[in-house]
Amino acid sequence: MSTDHRNGLLELMRSVRAELDALVAGLDGKLDAIPGNNPNWRMHDVLFHIALWERMAARKIAGTPLPDGEDLANREPWDMDAFNNAMQARWRDRSAGDVLTELAAAHTALVTAVEGADDEECAPGGSAWTAIAEDSAGHYPAHFPLTDLFAEDLNQQPD
Repeated sequence: MSTDHRNGLLELMRSVRAELDALVAGLDGKLDAIPGNNPNWRMHDVLFHIALWERMAARKIAGTPLPDGEDLANREPWDMDAFNNAMQARWRDRSAGDVLTELAAAHTALVTAVEGADDEECAPGGSAWTAIAEDSAGHYPAHFPLTDLFAEDLNQQPD
């Protein structure tokens, strides 16, 4: 068993992200399509949602503030649906280019956060691993037909 959990987590993130990037490249910048799992969101909205939650994962791991939406993230009481809806409203009319730029920037911020995390936090079940599994690469399959490598990784861990 590897003791280098951080590098293992980063490799797992790279594998899942490569699938997402291939899917996005196939869209050729046309983000008005409606994915099958949510008829109320265009691809534009889904990709922004992924970027937003990668920002939230970086926030959980490294305390990195959101570049947009910190006011909403700090609302008490916390309401995830209200947060998601308010952020979608803020980004609804942004260009496809803006969304793709944010998707890349959010992922870069998240990789930086994981690179700075303690190795044990990156172990399966650790706080960084959990943030990635819930809010980032492990969240992608909830919105796209991608392999859920995080579920597979967790299932391969000894009890």
